[in-house]
Amino acid sequence: MPAMSLTHSHRALLLGYGSLLATVAGFVNAVAILTLAIPVGNLTATTTRLGMDAASPWLFESSVLAFILVGFLMGAACAGATLAPAKTHAGVRHSAVMIGEALLLVLAFAWSEHTLSVFLAAVACGLQNATTSSLRTMQIRTTHFTGTVTDLGLIIGRSRLHGIDRWRAAVLSATIITFITGSVAGTMLGTRIGEAALLVPAVVCVGIALAGLAYDRRRSLQASSSEPAPRDAGAPDTPEIDHTARAIYQVG
Repeated sequence: MPAMSLTHSHRALLLGYGSLLATVAGFVNAVAILTLAIPVGNLTATTTRLGMDAASPWLFESSVLAFILVGFLMGAACAGATLAPAKTHAGVRHSAVMIGEALLLVLAFAWSEHTLSVFLAAVACGLQNATTSSLRTMQIRTTHFTGTVTDLGLIIGRSRLHGIDRWRAAVLSATIITFITGSVAGTMLGTRIGEAALLVPAVVCVGIALAGLAYDRRRSLQASSSEPAPRDAGAPDTPEIDHTARAIYQVG
């Protein structure tokens, strides 16, 4: 689905939003690797390890790998179920998903001594990735980057004939860079405080949820204040389009 036409301010918001969540994903994945010795947001590696374990059972613990795979799938399904009723605007529902992700990360920390923590962290990653992938404005993958690097390569390869979509390239590049940044931060903090580092991205998710609610409220106020005045009976019936209240959190 092609990206919607957005204003410069909305593009800046979307760029910041995708970058922030990519940072969160990199942070969570780094902490998981440090404390659990296995990534929770990269299903390609997890599925590969599951296949390797089927060939040589002593290599990895199949139950943990299965937990990650099922958890990520369940997280994505929960995001889909939550956002599906919002066919045009998903501001409040998006904030609910972010609160859910924060709660899952807190529970993963609380039960860090159990295998369940791996499952909860994977659910959180699936929830986040499905949410950003559902954006109607532009689909963004924030927990893994095979597709992202592929899309960026296609943009570069096609640039000679079609030019470069600078904004799309900027979003893709920013998510890669900020994921790495989040991984650095997660490694530095995770080596010091262990699983407690998961509380940091949880707080960030709560902040995103609150910011989303504030944005949604402002959008509603702008929409109500820009309602057209009553028309004369003889006036032509032409619809007016409000460009100031375009939603960012739209789902396709």
